[in-house]
Order: sequence, then structure tokens, then C-alpha cells
Amino acid sequence: MAANSVSRERYQEYARYLRVSAGNLNLSVSPTRLRRLRSQVNVERNKFLVWEVIWALIALASLVPMMLLAAVEFGLALPASVAGRAEALHFQFVTLENALVVAAVILSAILFPIAITTAFAPIFANADAIGDLENAHRALKAVEKQ
Repeated sequence: MAANSVSRERYQEYARYLRVSAGNLNLSVSPTRLRRLRSQVNVERNKFLVWEVIWALIALASLVPMMLLAAVEFGLALPASVAGRAEALHFQFVTLENALVVAAVILSAILFPIAITTAFAPIFANADAIGDLENAHRALKAVEKQ
């Protein structure tokens, strides 16, 4: 009976402690847990940024042949080092002299919208999650500075 009374008192004391703690709850966490949370957020953030950079670079690279053809076609001024290559590419494409060049330009024309869509579709589709990720990154950074 005495043991039951002691257990009940400890339980009530613990319940009071939880109520007070819940009222004073803040973002104070242990340094190791903070580092782990921060590293998880940074990993997710970096994966997303690498995805964006890679697909943006693919889109840029696929745009180059089309831009060279357009520059020669419309008579835009190009640097001397690029102008010769652009004119050769334009000649080979227009005369269908080199099937590989024609295929490369067509492939780049197909790849460009695919790369742009792949790069930017996740931004529009997951805007809320990206915002939450950035907010978590800022909040953890602020907590770490405290």
C-alpha cells in the first residue's frame, strides 16, 4: 500500500512537471540532436540544389547548338573563335551534309524542353515542401546560433 502511494505521488509530480514543461516548450535541443537535424536538412537541401543545377546545365548545353544555328541564320555577331564553328555547323545542318550533326541538333532541340521541365517542375510541384525545407534550415541555423 505504501509503495502504491509513493508511485501515485511520483506520477502526480511527473504530470505537474509535464504540464509546466509543455507551457515553457521551446526549440532548445541537445547539440548532438541539433547537428543531426541540421545535417539531415542540409542533405535534403543539397540533393535538391544539385538536381536543379545538373538539369539546368543539361538544358544550357542542349541550347548551344540551336543558338549557334539561330545566330548564323539571323546574322548576329559572334566572336571570331565561335563564328567559324557556327557557320560550319549551319552549313552542315542546312545542306544535310552530315547526318550526325543533324541528329545532334534535333536531339538537342528535343532535350532542351525536357531538361527545363525536369529542372523546374519539382519547384512548382513541391513549392510548399521546399518552403518548409528552407524554413527548417533557417530555424535550425538560428537555434544553433543561440
